[in-house]
Amino acid sequence: TDTEVYSDYLENVSCNIQPLEDAYSQDFDGNYGLDFLMFCSDNDIDIKDKIVYNNSEYIVVGKESYSLLGKKHLELRIRLTK
Repeated sequence: TDTEVYSDYLENVSCNIQPLEDAYSQDFDGNYGLDFLMFCSDNDIDIKDKIVYNNSEYIVVGKESYSLLGKKHLELRIRLTK
């Protein structure tokens, strides 16, 4: 069977999570969720990783890396799943 297994990898990553939309959106797989933007320092978080914050679970659905004045950061599009 196809099952996904998650394990704790990064803890206490400083971030800023902001709502992106007020309405639920649907992806190509038919899954619904609320989308948010998460800003954090550059690290190896990738698409399909799970983010747990304040007892809520998010899945990373988009990732962009930026550099401003020599400092790198990530902008992640995350979807609230529960």
